[in-house]
Amino acid sequence: MYKGIIFDLDGTLLDTTEGVVNAVERTLFQLELIKPDNLNLEQFVGPPMQDSFQRYFGMDKEEALKAANIFRDNYKKKSLFMAKVYDDVFNLLELLKNENYKIAIATNKSHENAIEILKQFRILEYCDYAAGSDLDGKLKKSDIINICIEQLKVRSDELLYIGDSSYDLKGAKQSGLDFLGVTYGFGFGKTESIDNDECIAVCDSVMEIIDFLKLS
Repeated sequence: MYKGIIFDLDGTLLDTTEGVVNAVERTLFQLELIKPDNLNLEQFVGPPMQDSFQRYFGMDKEEALKAANIFRDNYKKKSLFMAKVYDDVFNLLELLKNENYKIAIATNKSHENAIEILKQFRILEYCDYAAGSDLDGKLKKSDIINICIEQLKVRSDELLYIGDSSYDLKGAKQSGLDFLGVTYGFGFGKTESIDNDECIAVCDSVMEIIDFLKLS
């Protein structure tokens, strides 16, 4: 049915909670911002960083972009590799390659940080392409997905996007892709509800993705 798979990164292939939270804490200290008592910093994992600073600290777009880029610098220097690959991810990637699927990553991480972490965890070697966000905050998730579609040279109706949040779902729909939602990440099943009618499938584990794609 599909010839290619485009993955989100945080909450889909990698659990990056520790590193992101560490860098957010450093950024708040640097900017002399006080964390509200009811704010769990894990909520910063996954969504565009500038959106989170706007939402939780009432910043305007310019202030939020500046904070997001300070975060990215802290993240790159101190905690980029504080992460772990979810169980069965390499099994999934191996099976996809064996079946000649095209594979790409479309993530809200800055492009530079995304490439570095994908190299470190040896995920990049399975990918035909990987794209991250820009430092100017202009790219939406659908823009990043569209870059991957263009590079893969596969029709939209032959691609599946896999992610863990409403940002991923919205991006996939705007790009004309079917969407598979996972509930083991940071969005669906944690801070967001998922509408099964909007998804081609909902999976609670990587093994369920393998089963859905009939790879095992």
